[in-house]
Amino acid sequence: MRSELRRALFVAAAAAVLALSSAAASVAAVAPPSPTVICSNCDSSGPGWTGCTQTTDSDSGGIRWLAYYRHYLVVNYCKRNGTITSIDIAAHGCDFEGAAACSAGSAWITSGGVGWGFASATGHAVFVGALAGVPFAGTSVVNVSIPVG
Repeated sequence: MRSELRRALFVAAAAAVLALSSAAASVAAVAPPSPTVICSNCDSSGPGWTGCTQTTDSDSGGIRWLAYYRHYLVVNYCKRNGTITSIDIAAHGCDFEGAAACSAGSAWITSGGVGWGFASATGHAVFVGALAGVPFAGTSVVNVSIPVG
């Protein structure tokens, strides 16, 4: 009798656990999307762009072949239904010619990113040069923006 009572209590407890876990799963399935995702329709049928591409920004100065620099930032990213699924700084650098020098510094994602519908990245560089004996120097900043969509 006692073993039958134990078995009945065990079966009742197991049934209660299963019922509660399935109720919690059904509530989680209808929960609203995360507020950090920017999209017009956050399910898998959203109208946003899907694919992978690359975008670039650059800054340059001086006179080609005499004293010239070109600072660039290249960002690769993929989106699925308008939401960024991967983002990477593919290249950040400086090219220079003649009596100029350029050195790329830091580059980083400044906003948005994976899970968002947009992102931006910034890269910094310093340059020096001379044209007709007149020196020039400064800091170059390039910004890459990935729009919503």
